[in-house]
Amino acid sequence: MDFELKLSVIKVNKSKLCELTIAELSRKLFDGEIRATDVVGSCLDRIEKTQETTNAFVAYDPELALETAQKQDLHFAEGVVSGPLHGIPIAVKDNYLTADYPTTACSKIYPDNPVGLDSTMVAKLRSAGAIVIGKTNMHEWAYGATNEESSYGTTRNPWNSEHITGGSSGGSGAALAARMVPAALGSDTGGSIRIPSSACGVSGLKPTAGRVSRTGILPLSWTLDIGGPMARSAQDLRILFNVVSGFDPKCPTTYGICSDNQSTNKGHRFRIALFRSSEILCDDTVMESVEQALDVLRDDGAVVDEVSFSGLETGFGAWKILLHCEAAAYHAKFLEESADLYSDNVRVQVEAGRCLSASTYLKAQQYRAVFNQRFSQLTDRYDLIAMPTLPVTAPRIGQSELEVNNSPITSQDAMTSIAWIANFTGLPATSVPCGFDERRLPIGLMFVGPAFGEETILSVAERYQALTQWHKFAPSWN
Repeated sequence: MDFELKLSVIKVNKSKLCELTIAELSRKLFDGEIRATDVVGSCLDRIEKTQETTNAFVAYDPELALETAQKQDLHFAEGVVSGPLHGIPIAVKDNYLTADYPTTACSKIYPDNPVGLDSTMVAKLRSAGAIVIGKTNMHEWAYGATNEESSYGTTRNPWNSEHITGGSSGGSGAALAARMVPAALGSDTGGSIRIPSSACGVSGLKPTAGRVSRTGILPLSWTLDIGGPMARSAQDLRILFNVVSGFDPKCPTTYGICSDNQSTNKGHRFRIALFRSSEILCDDTVMESVEQALDVLRDDGAVVDEVSFSGLETGFGAWKILLHCEAAAYHAKFLEESADLYSDNVRVQVEAGRCLSASTYLKAQQYRAVFNQRFSQLTDRYDLIAMPTLPVTAPRIGQSELEVNNSPITSQDAMTSIAWIANFTGLPATSVPCGFDERRLPIGLMFVGPAFGEETILSVAERYQALTQWHKFAPSWN
């Protein structure tokens, strides 16, 4: 009787279940207050209402999702629980292999049919009980940071549909912001998890290189790529990361269990470096929000110092060289056989890598080693490095050129001009919401930690979100 009573009460607000976090949903599911079918139904209803506006999903199957949820409910009734994500719907970026959905990288080149295989990260999520509800839109081949180039059309920001979501995991960012799902997967080569997290007002984690498996993720740049979780809170990022991280025998670049090399057992006296450089353009409103966020942590006991760093322009150029060369190598066969199927902008970038010499590539790798050695001096002195995720809020769709502090910059470069650092160094980084501009577009705060320092950056992000409310805001039309 009590169980049925709880269900009848929750059904009054059944449509609101999609707005809850993973942690909140898990508690209700495990307490028997709600069923997995309730949660999936709520998410599907929200997708139907918001998909036309956002274009966040490229494929979803309501019947399959509900059928999977019904099986999860039966398992619950039998006392069988798969793991911490039992009954939780999740969206997957369209460059992850999924057994039951096509994987196209939002390109006309790749076949539009399921291959019958899951990527390692997707398989881990399913083993933990997650329900894959569909595939999300992305910048074609993950080769761009705006999510405007896609064979399925542009993804639109839930906060303002005239603005971009950022990319290349823009569909995942939009799906989270619009409360279509409580969790999603993205991939990150130069900020592609953190960029849409910032632009859409959600939270995202780029793990240390090697902490998660890349098996079954269509590549862009094999020395820069990494997959990772996206959610609406740092607490949820931790839940997801604990599921997807770890060694994979199919992926030789993965590590086993790695302990955090920085102790977090120090109350709230984290040592934080506010990253400054004259080589980074940043809108004043964005920087003010970041500074105010660090004031919150400083008042909570953190030690915050300003630090300067040089060589970023050269590093940014070296990152681009690595990206273009490695992408060109992967796409060589596609260019020979199907060059006309690329969108114009992505094809230009793919072909750019063919114009770079092996000598240029090796010099970029040499500079990378020098840069990383210098940057490690900061991570040795501080628990984490803080900086804006993006120097601006989301530009308008079709706005290819911006002006930041009276200096011109392309939208593509603006989106990646800070976030690339974590890929170049291979260090973990997270983006969390820290405010809005005058147009009510979200602003993101990025924490970069030491290698294998996910525990530290998530602890600080969770503490910041315990002290603020920015991550709880949703688009007004929601």
